[in-house]
Amino acid sequence: MTRRAIAVFGGTFDPVHYGHLRAAAEVSERLGVTDFRLLPAGQPPHREGTWAPARHRLAMLELALAPHADLSVDEREVQRGGLSYMSDTLASIRTESGDTPIILCLGQDAANHLDRWHDWQRLLELAHLVVMTRPDAEPRYSDALRAYLEGRSVDVCADLMRTPAGRLCNVNVTRLAISSTDIREQIAAGRNPRFLLPSTVLAYIRKHGLYC
Repeated sequence: MTRRAIAVFGGTFDPVHYGHLRAAAEVSERLGVTDFRLLPAGQPPHREGTWAPARHRLAMLELALAPHADLSVDEREVQRGGLSYMSDTLASIRTESGDTPIILCLGQDAANHLDRWHDWQRLLELAHLVVMTRPDAEPRYSDALRAYLEGRSVDVCADLMRTPAGRLCNVNVTRLAISSTDIREQIAAGRNPRFLLPSTVLAYIRKHGLYC
C-alpha cells in the first residue's frame, strides 16, 4: 500500500554508500510513501566543509539511485547555493506541496542534536520526524529538545499520514558498518573500497580524482 506523502532523507553523501541506500530503502518500504527523496546538502552549516564539491556529490547520488525508481534526488539545496538550512528546505517543499504530509528522515545521532539546527523549533511545524534507529543507538536529547518532542510520538508510521506535520516516529533500520569517512580514507591510501558503494559511484570518483 502506497501513501501520498513526501519523505526527505538529507545528508552530505560525501560519498553516498550502501549504508545510506539501505537505510533509505528500508524506511521507504516501512513508510510506503509515493515520493521518497534523498537530498544532498549544498553547503552544510554544521560541518567544517565537505570533501567533494556539491555538484560531484549530486552526480554521485544520481548515479547511485538511477536503478531505483522508487527513490529520487532532490537537488534544491545544491541549486540554491549558500548555507543549507533544513528549515528553509522544508518550507520550500511545503510551499509546493500544500497540505501533503512531509516526513523528515534522519538518524538517531543527528536527532540527538536537533536543537542545534538553525530554526529547529520550526521543523515540526513543517514536517513529521522519522528517526532511523538501531539497537545500539540511544536517544540523548537535551531537556529542551525532550520537552519539545514530548507527546508527539506515534507507534505506527501510518499515523503520520493523518496530518501534514508535527509528529514523531522511530523506525528501526539495519546497521551497516560503512562510513563515508572510511571510504575517503581508503581512497586516499590507495586502497579499493569496492562493495562499500555502487560501482558506478566508485568509477565516477576515480574518473574525477575525488578524495585522493
